[in-house]
Amino acid sequence: MKQALIKLLTFALIFTLFPLSALAQGEVPARLVLGMVPSREAERIVDSLDPLAKLLSERLLIPVDTFVSTNFTGLVEAIGTGRVDIGFFGPASMVQAIDRHGAKPILASVRRGFSYFKSQFNVRCDSGITSFEQLRGRTIAFVDPASTSGFQFPFVFLLEEHGIDADTDMQAIFAGSHDAAMLAVYNGDVDVATTFGGTPGSDGRTTIARDFPDVMERVCILGYTGPIPNDGTVVRAGLDEELVQQITQALIEIAQTEEGQALTQELFNVTSFAPVTSEAYDIVRAVSRVFEDR
Repeated sequence: MKQALIKLLTFALIFTLFPLSALAQGEVPARLVLGMVPSREAERIVDSLDPLAKLLSERLLIPVDTFVSTNFTGLVEAIGTGRVDIGFFGPASMVQAIDRHGAKPILASVRRGFSYFKSQFNVRCDSGITSFEQLRGRTIAFVDPASTSGFQFPFVFLLEEHGIDADTDMQAIFAGSHDAAMLAVYNGDVDVATTFGGTPGSDGRTTIARDFPDVMERVCILGYTGPIPNDGTVVRAGLDEELVQQITQALIEIAQTEEGQALTQELFNVTSFAPVTSEAYDIVRAVSRVFEDR
């Protein structure tokens, strides 16, 4: 009896000196930061990201702040340095966050039942461009060097399927975002622009449709690349595993609510989330390797 009492007192002393947060297998921050890169105007993204962070905070009982990066590279570095705890990434930048900084993939985005999308080539309908072969010598607006559908997959598609090296056979610019690339071709500043697209509800032209409602008549789709795994969500290295599970479940449940789904659709046209592993993005790794020696 005496020995049992000593064990009980010892156990109680441990929990007095070391609270549960200290015994957790990883870090449980006092505040979390949720980050992303806008696919359209940053101001409109913040209008939806802040309410989403609030919903996440209510479920986790931890304050959640937001971080909107100006480009994909900035978000990768933010997750690597710990400035951002939870990040919504495009596939290529997601792979960089995982492979370079040990970030953990937790969720893949699902859009109307589809776990993949494509890169969409957009031209003005009055341009006379009806085939990829006509793109040689033309101007092209990519999105960002770390963008999967906005640069890496369409670049490799042009090179491998049509023998067009956008570095040497075209005049290329980086517009910085999907809506900026679309606006460039809409205005006739470039001959072709690459954006996301290729599945129901996924069409890069929608990024500027609110401000330019005739975009569907002025900009036509030249074609698509093959399937690309959807963008996803990662958490930074070092977070407590139980907290990671809570974040994962909270985001899944938020997207199932009417309020939450309205926000995820406004942010990135996502209708639900599904668990995912790093291996799902091996095709993205293969495409990214094309650029290692360039």
